[in-house]
Amino acid sequence: MDDVLKILGLAYKARKAVLGEEVLNRIRKVRLLFLASDLSDKSRERFEKKCYFYELDHIDKYDCEELSNAIGRNNVKVIGITDDGFARLIMSKLQA
Repeated sequence: MDDVLKILGLAYKARKAVLGEEVLNRIRKVRLLFLASDLSDKSRERFEKKCYFYELDHIDKYDCEELSNAIGRNNVKVIGITDDGFARLIMSKLQA
C-alpha cells in the first residue's frame, strides 16, 4: 500500500472523510475527492461536474478495491477529504 492510501486511511479514522453519496451532501466542506478508476461513466460525470463547479481537485488513480482496502470498508467508490491538512499532505505525496 502506498503512502497516499495510508494517509487516506488515517483521514477516515480521524473522521475527516466522507463516503459515497454523503460527498454530494457535504460538497462545500470537501477539499479533495477520490473517485475510483472503475466508477461508472454516469456517476463519474456527476461527480466531475461538482468538482468543476466547486473547483475541487479529484484523483482517479486508484480502483474500488484499493480505496476500500485503505479505509477498511467494502465497495467504496467515492471518498471526500474534508480537512485541509490531509488534502495538502495527499497532494504533496502525489506530486513527489
